[in-house]
Amino acid sequence: MLRNIRQLVDRFYEIVNGADGDFSEIFTSDFQFGIMKGFPYGGNHNGLIATEKFFEDFSAHFEFWTVETDRFIEVDDANIVVTGKYISQACSTGTSFEMETVHLWTADNGMLTSYKHFCDTAIVSKALDHIVPQYS
Repeated sequence: MLRNIRQLVDRFYEIVNGADGDFSEIFTSDFQFGIMKGFPYGGNHNGLIATEKFFEDFSAHFEFWTVETDRFIEVDDANIVVTGKYISQACSTGTSFEMETVHLWTADNGMLTSYKHFCDTAIVSKALDHIVPQYS
């Protein structure tokens, strides 16, 4: 069964929030994962393997990370905008925080092809005592 973009992003949020599964069921092998500079491991992560590495490295810095979605704005069959918030706690400081976020998604042929998020990176930086991990 070919899934539409809303079904695909819903599945992403389920996986990110702890459901069984992995990103290979919804991301293309050349998936483009755009993370804001100033966010932990910010930059463009090219491909499914690089995206999976991001999540593995990123999760080591937080006790938990939850995404609560609010609105889904379907632009067309291939594009959707999702608003919501991140809820988390930094391991290094014990600081809990919430921050608003906007996600831009694209899909093609029943798979997600790209993601870009926008958020206030200063909030996560402060929670990490301004020691924000990056790739060299």
